[in-house]
Amino acid sequence: MDEFEQTAQFISWCIEEYAFEKKVSAKETANFFNEKGVLDFLQNHWEILHSQGKNYILGSIDDFLKSGEAK
Repeated sequence: MDEFEQTAQFISWCIEEYAFEKKVSAKETANFFNEKGVLDFLQNHWEILHSQGKNYILGSIDDFLKSGEAK
């Protein structure tokens, strides 16, 4: 599996897990992530994030959204 596939798989996992935790659909989450720049954040930081636990990753997404860096 090349880096593109690994990144896509990781982002997909993040969308599914975040959607499950927030009790919304994966489609809504994917659209929200796209609007807020979370997809770019995950793509840019996937090498570090994918080696962390679920709570850390989801917390990092929430921190990004609260940081003012989100669109």
